[in-house]
This record gives sequence, structure tokens and C-alpha cells, in this order.
Amino acid sequence: MRRWQIIFGACLVTLVTTLSLAWAAQEYKTQVKLSGTKLSVQHLVEGKDKIRESAVLLNKNNKIVARWKQRTTNKWYKDYQDGWKYFRYIPYIMDMKNLPAGNYRFVTTTTLANKQSFKETRKIKFKPKVTMQYSKTKIVRNENGDIWQRLYFKKKASAGKMCYAQIFDKNNKLVHSVKYKAKNANEDFAFSWNGWGRGKSAKKCPKGMYTVKYWMDGVNPKTAKFRLSI
Repeated sequence: MRRWQIIFGACLVTLVTTLSLAWAAQEYKTQVKLSGTKLSVQHLVEGKDKIRESAVLLNKNNKIVARWKQRTTNKWYKDYQDGWKYFRYIPYIMDMKNLPAGNYRFVTTTTLANKQSFKETRKIKFKPKVTMQYSKTKIVRNENGDIWQRLYFKKKASAGKMCYAQIFDKNNKLVHSVKYKAKNANEDFAFSWNGWGRGKSAKKCPKGMYTVKYWMDGVNPKTAKFRLSI
């Protein structure tokens, strides 16, 4: 019985030690999280001296697309790992929704109390989910008093992408088409139609049900039904 207690105790000590080392290795390091378009960085800096730190986000062309001003912090933590160790986390957050998908580099510049400075780089692969969805239609009036029918679409991660829409009548004949280059990632795409067909000899389309086919670069085409009411 005594022997099994000794063996069990040794195994328990080994397990606790392993878990402690794994926890420490996972806990005390720079943490980079990208949830959807939200970037969160907890930059680990060792030591307890006063520091100053700034950061930038660079795209694949080495162009700065985001900048964090220099900040200071005197708050630090300590833990015993083969001797007392001191550390702190410097937080950085941003929403990358208006940036195109691609590879980025997050670079921090840390300046110590003795004026020495060092840089650290973390690679970030930004690949947001690209979506486009028909939302609604309503009747609008322009500045000249003309009546139009406006179609609205919700979209995400569309910065710099081309958006397309085509309208077909009940005979599957194309009667109207538009395209638009998105400037912002989550900006709603909308266009107005006066109900007239294509070309110089086009006629006014009758009221009734129509099909809109829409898509965006990187998104498969979809269709939706709507009623022309003008």
C-alpha cells in the first residue's frame, strides 16, 4: 500500500509541475487575437523599470496603416520562475474592418529608462469573412422630385472590392445593371432605379415582381425577388 502511495504521489507531482510549466509558458507571452475584424494585442514586456512604448501596423507593402501613440506604464506583475521575474502587458486594440484582407506586421518599439530601445514584430494574417446580402427596397424621391426605387444590400469586408447588381424581368431579360467599387468594408451598397429598361429605345418596365442578381468580388452570386412599385 505504501509503495502505491509513493508512486501516486510522484505522478501527481509530475502532473502538477507539467501543468504549471505549460500554464506559465502559455500565460507569460505576447498574446495576439483576431476575432472577426477586431484585433487585440497584449504585448509582454519583461522588467519593472519605467518604459515608453509605441506601435504601428504595416501592410504587405511596408506602409503604415495604423499607429498607436507612445504610452507609459508603471504597473507590473511578478512571479517566481527559477527566481523572481517581473513583467507587464501593454494593450493595443483596433477594428480592421476598413482594411483589405492580407498579411500584416504589428511592430512595437519599447524604450527603457536607460534610453535603450528595441523592436518586436508579430505577423498577422487578416482574412475576414466576405459577405453581401440583399436587405430591402423602398421608394425615394431625388432632388428634382423624380421618383425612384432604391435597393439596399448589407455587406462585410468589402473594402476595395467591386459590387455588382443586375435586374431581370419575369422573362429573365436583363433590364438594368450597376457596379460600384466599395470604399469602406461595411458600408451598405445601394442603388436607385427609375424602372426604365436598358438602351436608348428602352421602355418603362411594368410594375410587378423582378429578380435582382447580386455579387461582389470573392462572393458567389445570389438572387432575390422584389416588387417594382413605380
